[in-house]
Amino acid sequence: MLSGILQLFYPRVCAGCGGLLPEKEEQVCRTCLLSFDRFPDAVSADRAMREVFSRNLSRTEDFCKAWSLYRFHKNDRLQTVIHTMKYGGSYRIGMFFGRLLGDMIADDPPAAPFGCIVPVPLHRLKKIERTYNQSEILAESIGEILGKEVRTNLVVRKRYTAPQAGLTLRQRRGNVENAFAVVSDRVPETVLLVDDVMTTGSTTAAVVQSLQAAGVRTVMLATIVLAS
Repeated sequence: MLSGILQLFYPRVCAGCGGLLPEKEEQVCRTCLLSFDRFPDAVSADRAMREVFSRNLSRTEDFCKAWSLYRFHKNDRLQTVIHTMKYGGSYRIGMFFGRLLGDMIADDPPAAPFGCIVPVPLHRLKKIERTYNQSEILAESIGEILGKEVRTNLVVRKRYTAPQAGLTLRQRRGNVENAFAVVSDRVPETVLLVDDVMTTGSTTAAVVQSLQAAGVRTVMLATIVLAS
C-alpha cells in the first residue's frame, strides 16, 4: 500500500519514454531496453571497439579486451537516457547500466584478471557543476558486481577541456592531448578503464596513454555506448 501511495506522489518513470515504470523495472522500461541496439555478445562489442580505434587512431594495441552494451543511434531513446544520466542529475541510471556492464563482464571474464577499476575522470570544476562523475557511478556498480576495487583518484584530468561533441576528429585528439595524469605511486599492472560513451576513442586513448606512461602494462575497456 505504501509503495502505491509513493508512486502516486513520486511516480517512477522511464528515463527513455517517460512512461510509468512497472514495479519490478527500474530506470528504463523493458520496451525501451528492447529498442536499444544491443551488441549480441561481448566478442562483437570488442571487435567494434577495435574497429573504432583502428579507423580513428590507427592503432588497436591500446587495450587487450573491451566490453560495450549498445551501439548509438542519433535521436533514439537511448540518447535521451544517456543525456539524462549525464546532465539531468539521474545518477541511478549510471548504477543501473553499471550493473548490466558488470554482468556482461562476469559472463565473459578476461583471461587474466584486472587489478582494479578506474573511471575516466572529470575535471574538478565540471564535477562540481554536475555534482557527480557518471563514469565513477558506472565503475562503482561494476566493482560491486565483480568484487573489484575502484580507484577514483588514480587518474586526474589536469586541465579543463571543451566538450568533445561537435569537434572534428583532429580537434578531439588535440583537445584531450596530455589532459590526464596518474597521481599515485601504487600503480596496478592491469586496469579496467570505464567511460559512459566512446565515440572516436580520443579521450579513452589519452587516458590509456597516461596509465601506460605510469607503468600500467595492460588496459581493458568498458563503456555503455559505442557511438562510432
